Amino acid sequence: MVADTGKTLRADTAKPVNLPEPLAVEEGPDGLPAFVKLKRRQKIIAVEDCWRIDDEWWRSEPVSRLYYAVILASGQRLVLSKNLIANSWYRQSY
Repeated sequence: MVADTGKTLRADTAKPVNLPEPLAVEEGPDGLPAFVKLKRRQKIIAVEDCWRIDDEWWRSEPVSRLYYAVILASGQRLVLSKNLIANSWYRQSY
């Protein structure tokens, strides 16, 4: 059981969870992710799934991302996303 701290919950104290982490990714000649640098450089051996999200096009900062579910040579599975507007890569945890 969680102890009662006596503090009142407020909306402004909420913190987002599972935020994307910036990540160094090397693309192959086909534009697909080929290598990722976690603690060391690792080869991506398979792309299991790929999907695109384009949203909030009316805002000053629209969302345009490509997501990849990949498998590394070590057997680890990751979900990567490429921000198509900023041309930057991220790791998404679930």
